[in-house]
Amino acid sequence: MNELVTVYNHQLVTDSKKVAAHFGKRHDHVIRHIEAVLRGIPQNGNTPTMYKKVSYVHEQNGQTYSYYLMNRDGFSLLVMGFTGQKALEWKLKFLEAFNAMEKAIKTPQITPNPHYRTRMIKTAVKDAADTAAMIADTFGVKKPMAMTAAMQMVGKAYGVDMTPLKQFIPAETNPSTLTPTMIAKELGILNSKGNPSPQRVNAMLNSKGLQEKVGTDWAPTEAGKAYCERIPYTRNNGHSGYQLLWSHEILELLKSEDQEAGY
Repeated sequence: MNELVTVYNHQLVTDSKKVAAHFGKRHDHVIRHIEAVLRGIPQNGNTPTMYKKVSYVHEQNGQTYSYYLMNRDGFSLLVMGFTGQKALEWKLKFLEAFNAMEKAIKTPQITPNPHYRTRMIKTAVKDAADTAAMIADTFGVKKPMAMTAAMQMVGKAYGVDMTPLKQFIPAETNPSTLTPTMIAKELGILNSKGNPSPQRVNAMLNSKGLQEKVGTDWAPTEAGKAYCERIPYTRNNGHSGYQLLWSHEILELLKSEDQEAGY
């Protein structure tokens, strides 16, 4: 649409050649229309701002021809007498092009400042580190997991792609993957029916001072945070809460208690 309108001498203009082409008229007839408009306009100083006669060299024959540039007002006066559905459609298209170009010119074009961008990245990285520390402390998860979540949240907030930094997150040497049921199977902690007993495992973890009951869920104590991560869950019945996943180090701790208790 913007090919209908351009900028000339700080003004939005179209020209008589475009009007002739799109309204289906001979260019010399459009020129005559413009000159008739010019003759009918009182010489009050506005005419030069509406129309400007210029020239161009024809590519094929090398001859020089005249045509007119016109602003929005000049265009409106010229096409006022053009009738028919097709003419109406092109009037609207030209006016839409004037409006769109005017809006584009008035919209500030902000050139990105590389120094500002660098400072923003540095701030995002610092905030990611601070956020990760807060997540780890609040939710009792390990730093690598907390850092992954923090990078995602902070990167989105700042509009910064933090994917390249994820390679620097240290891998967990002892990831927390064991549920109480898995621990019971590993250590052979069984109930009266001979099945793995997560209830007995939870009681042992509690007696070790590694977890405590908060509402209906188990939460790690300060001592327990070194061995587990607190992970949110949602069951099929809609109930949600947190579960603790334990690292393999917990097996040795519970094995000794299991032996002391005489299990």
